[in-house]
Amino acid sequence: MASLLTLAEFRAVVTTGMDNTDLQAVIDREEAIMTSRIGAPNDGVASITTVVRGSATNLYLPHRLVSVVSVEDRDTGAYSPVASNLYEVWEDGGRIERLYVRWGARVRVLYVPADDRPQRKAATIELVRGAIERTAMVRESVAQEYSYEAPDWERERTRIYRTLVFMGV
Repeated sequence: MASLLTLAEFRAVVTTGMDNTDLQAVIDREEAIMTSRIGAPNDGVASITTVVRGSATNLYLPHRLVSVVSVEDRDTGAYSPVASNLYEVWEDGGRIERLYVRWGARVRVLYVPADDRPQRKAATIELVRGAIERTAMVRESVAQEYSYEAPDWERERTRIYRTLVFMGV
């Protein structure tokens, strides 16, 4: 699978002495980790199905929405379709609000997520930049003239992923 982020796009915003082969390997690795943690990129055209916990007025999907194709509710037993006039869709927040009653225990939603490829490219740039800058050293100080403390790399990675999805990563 080809990388979403090209070498030219990365090099346009980050200066590094890494050769193209090594840099491409880092880009590919970071994109693979991102896909394993939050799923494949969304193109704003293909629909996906997800099952979320209900029992409240609002459902929160992992992505912003373009549209909702269908919603099925289940308290016990089989899923039942929910008419579109019984819920409100809040596209930008990935939220579906049930009108008049609460959702059942589980809700299956078929929806088209918003195109997240531009945001993924930006996130990949930050992840690759971090991978290039990352050191094994946590803290260093030299004669009270120089001091370095590395960021919490995993916390930074999680912060970047949270810009792409609404659910825990």
